Amino acid sequence: MSLVIFDGHHLVAQGEVSAALELAYQYLKKTPDAKLHVLNAVSARAIQLDFDQSMDKLKQEVALQNGDPPEPARRGRGRPKLGVVSREVSLLPRHWEWLEAQSGGVSGALRRLIEQARKTPENQIQEARQTVEKAMQTMATDLPNYDEALVQFNRYQYLPMFELMATWPDDVQRFCRELVNRVRELEMELKPRRRQN
Repeated sequence: MSLVIFDGHHLVAQGEVSAALELAYQYLKKTPDAKLHVLNAVSARAIQLDFDQSMDKLKQEVALQNGDPPEPARRGRGRPKLGVVSREVSLLPRHWEWLEAQSGGVSGALRRLIEQARKTPENQIQEARQTVEKAMQTMATDLPNYDEALVQFNRYQYLPMFELMATWPDDVQRFCRELVNRVRELEMELKPRRRQN
């Protein structure tokens, strides 16, 4: 996992968790009043951190907020090392019958179905598009042409979007462009597959 850390519109750190957090610590020593925004570099999901904590605590908090399982304090029932969480699911009887007939049981079958669905090109594009929107909402709502740029993004008009972003601070613009370019790459990969079908 990697992080992107901003102070307002200024990029403080980008990279692997330990390295990014270390750079943020150093930055806070020089700029103690900084208000840091920490994002998962892949999903643009905000991660809330209190930098008054130790580095180990920060890493644990990043892992926890990213959905990674914490180190289990004791061993008991279930599968704590995998970070398995129990929830209720309501399905029709025929769905339960089908799941129960799958190898690995109901839970294993559900996990496999979800992982397969997440790997489809259409789903990857959808997740990448949501990432762009989250990043823009976090970093750019106060910037000129934000609404117009978002409209162009949702119309798949990326060049006009980039033109509207031209006055944005370099770090924000660069980060948003990287995310949009990832969307464009995924969409280009999907086009030949659609032609073949």
